[in-house]
Amino acid sequence: MDDVVVVGAGPAGNNAALILAKNGFQVRVFDSRTEIGNKLCTGIIGNECASRFPISESLVYSEPKSAKLITPDNDSLEFHVAFPQAKIVDRVSYVNSFAEKAIAEGAQYHLGESVLDLEPYECSVLVKTEQSQYETRAVVIAAGFSTNLTQKVGLGRVSDYVTAVQAEVKTSIAEQTEVYLGQDIAPGFFGWVVPQRSGRSLVGILARSRPQQYMDRFLDKLDRQGSIADITKPPAKWGIPLRPLKDTVADRILIVGDSAGQVKPTTGGGIYYSLASSEIAADVLKKALIKGDLSNIYLQEYQRRWKELLSQELETGYAARRMYEYLGDGQVSSLARQAYKSSFIREVLNSPKGSFDWHGQTIQTFLNNPISRGILGLVNPLLATFARTPGLEDDLVRPTTGYVN
Repeated sequence: MDDVVVVGAGPAGNNAALILAKNGFQVRVFDSRTEIGNKLCTGIIGNECASRFPISESLVYSEPKSAKLITPDNDSLEFHVAFPQAKIVDRVSYVNSFAEKAIAEGAQYHLGESVLDLEPYECSVLVKTEQSQYETRAVVIAAGFSTNLTQKVGLGRVSDYVTAVQAEVKTSIAEQTEVYLGQDIAPGFFGWVVPQRSGRSLVGILARSRPQQYMDRFLDKLDRQGSIADITKPPAKWGIPLRPLKDTVADRILIVGDSAGQVKPTTGGGIYYSLASSEIAADVLKKALIKGDLSNIYLQEYQRRWKELLSQELETGYAARRMYEYLGDGQVSSLARQAYKSSFIREVLNSPKGSFDWHGQTIQTFLNNPISRGILGLVNPLLATFARTPGLEDDLVRPTTGYVN
């Protein structure tokens, strides 16, 4: 019998496997994909993430000091930082590096083998795959947003999400990250162009509905303005959770990463939060395995600790995300220009303590600005009230949700 089966070889799954294998436990990892780390992603990680979970310099494409924000009325606002707050990296190789270390510590990987079902029993969990079945003392579900395993173990699935579409393109002029706003680009969200290496960039959008239609429109816009020479990898899409699962623990089972909704609602980025949460999961599971207590009650320590770390950030980010979705193009352009002129924003951007990964304090300070509240009040007085009064998010009408195929 294995000690732990990890479902999913993404950042969360690989890091959990590495820590547990390093502590002498018998770990087996399953992933339906044949290549580790090949999830669609811009590959941007914050400095805190890179410091806490080190990355080889050979995998770092760049450390940007500027980015462009293109408003709905086509203003191009260029933001500069004195100290780079993030790195653009080879995401596939970075995620794979955790798996390589886990394998070196004795973890066994089964790539191209999907886990179809989990059957918890009093003393073990039966893991059923396409090829076989395995018995284990505990399971870590880190299989991404699309997994149905969280439902099969009675923990449901995230209540809100967005669809991302991304393509790789050949470019000749993209030298910095560009973020595009507007109803024609990505209603309530944004589009991006992120330079990689060798004259290539990642282009994508987030959308609640008709994601492919908005992606086609965005690519056409970039083509017309001469930003794209060729599409080197066609558009592909995936789901990103915007809300965490209410419960991420069951008897002998922990949910981690995108499967648990541990993702920044503001940008959809989840690498750092997944890695940090998987570290907590592995620590709690290590103690549980040694003690021989894998009950829901004992494993609740994992849920308590990751929520202490992330809950405030997730709630603030989601509230800001919800408010942004109410805004029209005129209000978005006004807020963008307000941010551009804001001395506070400049201080944050130019502070060595500025963070790519923690947005809550910046959001609250910006929303408390009288001009920001005034712009929100033009849309809906409740938004202006909420901007200065944390904790009222349930008074806002929830955007329509539903799973996009």
